[in-house]
Amino acid sequence: MSNPQVEQEKQHMSNHETHQKVAQSVCSVCHNRRPQFERNKKREFSYVELHAATQGFSPKNFLSEGGFGSVYKGELCGQKIAVKQHMCANRKGEKEFKSEVDALSKAIHENVVMLLGSCSEGNHRLLVYEYVCNGSLDQHLSQHSRKLLNWQDRVKVADGAAKGLLYLHENNIIHRDMTTNNILLTHDYDVLLGDFGLARTVIEDSSYSTECVGNLTYMAPEYAEFGKVSIKTDVYSFGVVLLQLITGMRTTDKRVADKGLVGWARPLLKEGKCQALIDGRMINSHDCHQLYWMSRLAGNCLQRDPEKRLHMSTVVKALNQIGKGCSCIVRKDHNLLISSPSSTSKDHTDYSSPSQEWSESQ
Repeated sequence: MSNPQVEQEKQHMSNHETHQKVAQSVCSVCHNRRPQFERNKKREFSYVELHAATQGFSPKNFLSEGGFGSVYKGELCGQKIAVKQHMCANRKGEKEFKSEVDALSKAIHENVVMLLGSCSEGNHRLLVYEYVCNGSLDQHLSQHSRKLLNWQDRVKVADGAAKGLLYLHENNIIHRDMTTNNILLTHDYDVLLGDFGLARTVIEDSSYSTECVGNLTYMAPEYAEFGKVSIKTDVYSFGVVLLQLITGMRTTDKRVADKGLVGWARPLLKEGKCQALIDGRMINSHDCHQLYWMSRLAGNCLQRDPEKRLHMSTVVKALNQIGKGCSCIVRKDHNLLISSPSSTSKDHTDYSSPSQEWSESQ
């Protein structure tokens, strides 16, 4: 029987270690340092100081634009920040603003972007985040990217994003907008999940109905069709992100015609044709073993039936083993069967075929 005091002390130590990791995190390329975290001490900024920090929301400081507003780079007291202007012209906008504040006010993890404070002055609704120095994942996967994101870094990004998402789920937060646009990177390719305008706090493993909003190409079938949301809808979206890391494609890439990325990839995943999925720009520079198991992991995340999808804890464990060069069969009970690193494709055929892991309803 567990001792509540011991468990509380363990949690305190875990939180302390996380805070230390965040505080010590510095980009080795641009030397951008993550800010100190103080729980329950989010600042209430004035519009005047945020206007000044971004040089009047100057176009030269523009970083990105999403469904809930524009983001600008700024600087306050020597600390680089990112200021998000929420579009709150209606009750829905106000709801999304409060949702993002609520979700991030209690989130502290090395793979989750830090909320420093907010501004609710008149009609202005602004969120102030730590600045993440190397843009979003979609920019690095783009065909127009100046530097190709190599295979090793793609595996690292998948691992970091999975850990961030698991942390949210363990704290009963559903992200609801898990896309490559919302995976932010440092120059070391450390991951910070961002944009929590659609996030919801729920009872763990529960499901509820809501208005269907967000990017349709990342949506699980039950969400797109019936508005059913649970932590498993995030898992599906993560599966789409895994596909993008493997293929280097956008979800609406012209090469997949009107099928969409998932529709195009499903037959290949089911038949185990992982080499047909790999980004053509790294056809000779990827790890075949890791590709094989990451493809199978993506397939398990993209099950149409939410009950058959993996839990993010299993995904994190699997990616950790894949990174080490191990094989990791996902059993029907969603536990991992791990073996030592394999060196030939023949080793893969000794295990259950990918088609056995995919239901006929796929």
